[in-house]
Amino acid sequence: MGLEIKLLGSWEVTANGEPVRLTGERRVGLLARLALSVGRAVPAEQLLADVWGQSTVATPGKQLHIVVSKLRDLLSPHQDDEIIETVSGGYQLNLDRESIDAHLFTLLARQAGAARSQGELATADRLFRQALALWRGDALAGVTAPWAEIESARLQEERLTALEDHFDLRLAAGDHHAVVPTLTAHTEAHPLRERPRAQLMLALYRASRSSEALAAYQETRRLMVDELGIEPGAALRRLQQAVLRRDPALELASAAQRTTLTEPAIPAELPAGTRAFTARAAEVAWLHDTLTGTAPGLPAVAAIDGPGGIGKSALAVHAAHAVADRFADGVLYVDLHAATAGRRPVSPFEALSRLLRSLGVDGTAIPPSLEEAAVLYRSLTLTRNLLIVLDNALDADQVRHLVPAGPACAVIVTSRQIIATLDSASPLHLTELDHADAIALFARLVDPGRVHAEPEAAQQIVLQCSGLPLALRISAARLVARPDWTLSHLADQLTDPAHRLDALEHADLSIRTSIAVSLQHLQQEPAGRDAAHVLLLLGLLETPGYTAAAACALTGWPEHRAEAALNRLLDAHLLESAGPGRYRMPDLIRLHAREQAARHVPEPGRVAAGRRVFHHSLAPARVPVR
Repeated sequence: MGLEIKLLGSWEVTANGEPVRLTGERRVGLLARLALSVGRAVPAEQLLADVWGQSTVATPGKQLHIVVSKLRDLLSPHQDDEIIETVSGGYQLNLDRESIDAHLFTLLARQAGAARSQGELATADRLFRQALALWRGDALAGVTAPWAEIESARLQEERLTALEDHFDLRLAAGDHHAVVPTLTAHTEAHPLRERPRAQLMLALYRASRSSEALAAYQETRRLMVDELGIEPGAALRRLQQAVLRRDPALELASAAQRTTLTEPAIPAELPAGTRAFTARAAEVAWLHDTLTGTAPGLPAVAAIDGPGGIGKSALAVHAAHAVADRFADGVLYVDLHAATAGRRPVSPFEALSRLLRSLGVDGTAIPPSLEEAAVLYRSLTLTRNLLIVLDNALDADQVRHLVPAGPACAVIVTSRQIIATLDSASPLHLTELDHADAIALFARLVDPGRVHAEPEAAQQIVLQCSGLPLALRISAARLVARPDWTLSHLADQLTDPAHRLDALEHADLSIRTSIAVSLQHLQQEPAGRDAAHVLLLLGLLETPGYTAAAACALTGWPEHRAEAALNRLLDAHLLESAGPGRYRMPDLIRLHAREQAARHVPEPGRVAAGRRVFHHSLAPARVPVR
């Protein structure tokens, strides 16, 4: 795929499908400005005026040169030719126009119009759908300079024109029943555009809903008089009269006029599964039965929870692939990013907008509020047979509006939190692999021959990974990357608690980062800050388990406060239940908590906490602090 620049929505640069991190208002603005003029020289004075605006920097030309150099350094590794060329008096971006979504959209829309004019309606339909699918939101979102606002408005108008051209095409092909919901949403989003109002009236009339077509006209007239002080245009008034007299010209003249357009592509959005998927036979069978079972009037919802790195996403994707062929209307997938370091979780409205676009709703037709978008989503999913995977959810509130309405639909939710308040959800609590399954997974990942050659070292590695699939993947990746290493060498690194977390890092995989994401979410909740503080203090202890009374002594808090913090850690899978009123912390989480306590809890606080726990242990019958 090479280097791609995406302007039709939130700003994005990718190389071979992977994001390229670009920060800085001027770097983003300069690359966007060059991208819109790709293949053409842009004078330096124009770039300075557009990107720097009224800035009073002393050396604007030097600043421009610095930003260009930074962009070259960032982009050159992904492009053989000089990506930003210095030309007479300015700069030029050298990239295929089709690699920039704004130019690709214009090209596809133009090709669609040409195909339509030549009577190739199926081809035109396909090209319109490809063009409109490029939009992910407002053009140049996040670029606020005046030139960007002008370009955004221009591109937005091109999108509305293409969308309405596509509506005309679909109406001409007899697709009036199917376009009514999306046309309704589109007119609500753009109430003063007369063309889609006329299209909606025609679609309703052809769908034998004449009274609704006339009501749509009256609503249009009311809005235009109230907002603009004018009557609807002549074309809309003529259409109203034609509806009133049931003019035969409004009908398709004959069945021969109907054209079978290309069917909308059935979404198949699942990420690829992994060939190394191992064990979990009982869980896969449970998911199969849950997703394919029937409950009167309700979609099936399977909620998988478990700690970070336990394999929730891998299990969800594996199970979804196994049942995908049972869902005639396709499979949708959304990563909600509650487990992604450095990214905020996707808002419910953003996720809902993504799902609506996957269901064929153009971005301009998506209602502006969460509640209205949820109503449209329920309407579109009521009669469909869809499987929807909502991966890495933060909590039930994030996914509540994303559950479809159709009883023939099914949903898989994965989360580090226990999703206990989601209506009709069936929970699956995922735990670490048992030793035999962990050995089998490790052998598949690293090489059965190497494991067979050093069985004791392999056993030690698996033991120190605590049955956590992520830790096993990292260990295997390090060994694959270093074929000269023995398994014993890695086992020695993992055996040392002081360096175990260092050994469990490779490329973009890290146990520290995985645990830190859960801890960060806790610290962002008012009710979770106590839990995060307790976790760090518990990491200082060497005891195999804890009670609320011990946590009281450790923190100096009343028992009800300490117990609430422990239960919050239990819900977040940072602690495990060790029986009624007792808790335990997994070894890898303990190591991370201990590191964080050393960094963030002052030494006097650590000493005082240790002293309180010591006195508590000497007097087990002592009444807890209240």
